[in-house]
Amino acid sequence: MLICILSSCRASNEIQYVLANDAYRCEEFDVTKEKMLVLINRARKSSRNCGYKIFTPAGDVAWNPTLARAALNHSVDMATKNYVSHKDLNGKGVSFRVEEVGYNWITVGENISAGREDSEEVVAAWLLSPDHCEIIMKQSFTEIGGACFHNKDSKYKTFWTVVFGSPKD
Repeated sequence: MLICILSSCRASNEIQYVLANDAYRCEEFDVTKEKMLVLINRARKSSRNCGYKIFTPAGDVAWNPTLARAALNHSVDMATKNYVSHKDLNGKGVSFRVEEVGYNWITVGENISAGREDSEEVVAAWLLSPDHCEIIMKQSFTEIGGACFHNKDSKYKTFWTVVFGSPKD
């Protein structure tokens, strides 16, 4: 229903919206924002076994609209170019994407998913994956931003990205 035009988002800290095509079937942005914060912070409140690593509880993360812009940019790119990877088709990763939208970071990470239909399903899958779980539980992350984009003409249809970060002061 709504997407962020990649170049129109640079001027402010808020995501700018335009009407998209009828292929968009993700949760509304505000719903994704609320659910991702609740689900990820709930997971971080408990000790967790991520594969063979045990993580102690981590502090809550806050929503960052700049990270959400980077996440949406990547979800749109994966959906429109029909790929699933932490690197775009030019080989650029999450650090490039967050710098491109103006986020100055100390540490940054990213979880992606394709083919899942809602935030609960996405976070549950990440918590079952040792590498994705580790990103969620990393103590140094203090902020997140996430987004979903749906393209009915792509292989997996729905593409999710959540970017984790810690800003420079």
